[in-house]
Amino acid sequence: MRIHYRETESGIEIVRCFGADGNVELPAVIGGKPVTRAAAYAFSARKAQEDEDVLVCETEESRLFRQQERLLAGEAVESVRFPDTMEEIGKYIFYGCRDLRRLSFSDRLTEIGSGAFTGCRSLSRMDVRFLTGRKSCVPEILGDLWQRIDAVFYEPGSPAPAAYLVFPEHYEEAVENTPARILFTQHHGSGNNYRQCFYGKEMDYRKYDDLFYVAKAQDKTSVLSDLVFARLMYPAGLTGEAEEMYESYIREHGAKTAAYLTDTGNLAALREMSRRGLWTEAALDAAADHASAGAGTAERRSVLSFLMNEKHRLFPVRKGKYEL
Repeated sequence: MRIHYRETESGIEIVRCFGADGNVELPAVIGGKPVTRAAAYAFSARKAQEDEDVLVCETEESRLFRQQERLLAGEAVESVRFPDTMEEIGKYIFYGCRDLRRLSFSDRLTEIGSGAFTGCRSLSRMDVRFLTGRKSCVPEILGDLWQRIDAVFYEPGSPAPAAYLVFPEHYEEAVENTPARILFTQHHGSGNNYRQCFYGKEMDYRKYDDLFYVAKAQDKTSVLSDLVFARLMYPAGLTGEAEEMYESYIREHGAKTAAYLTDTGNLAALREMSRRGLWTEAALDAAADHASAGAGTAERRSVLSFLMNEKHRLFPVRKGKYEL
């Protein structure tokens, strides 16, 4: 990758990136100085004009593949991983990045420029590394976007998530009552409620879990299933009461939940159902029938094999005895 940058009093400011891969990972250090900022419009294709007063950092790989190199901006950007040294990103940095799907950063990133995520309609996941505490810029980013976004939090030095939180989508719709000549707004999805589950930029897990009744009334099985298993499998801040609530939901909606997990190949969640003893015989039968109806891929066959094994293990067929 080739990087255009500036030197500032606090460190290095990233101006532009060039390369062949839309999955961008920025370095933590350039020229012995920490990378602390990313300039306005750094990844946007809608920048009015390019900066001329820049320095250039280039890897050996970039020199070898110069012919495939392109400006990593706009639709060319698929994911960005900021280093742990990054503290600030400029305004409209991702303006028009319609294919940006994943963003990774640490809790040292505290300053987000205005309009930073304008047009980022595909962003669906944020990976957040806690280094200094429990506060982050996640609520600011969520507040700018309406679509479903999953936020995954990591403790220092741990490769496994400490918490995996689903923030559902939300949107508003203007509806006209023609006879009364009244225009009113309808709100759809529970996402706006879930985006309020922060206190001083720190996640309030209890408030998040308390909103599940709202999600059940407004969101689809796919969202509810992902949300429930994310909380059960990565239970940071999960109380016993909330755990029981989520388990009750799975027991009550076992067939629909298992069908969704089968379609998405989420074997880990299906195993979690077994580990927690959440299967009913009817739900397991329905899940196995659903899996067998489309067992064409290797992933689907693995799911079907697991379900059949669980069926024999949990609900074995008892053979009758006959006497002559």
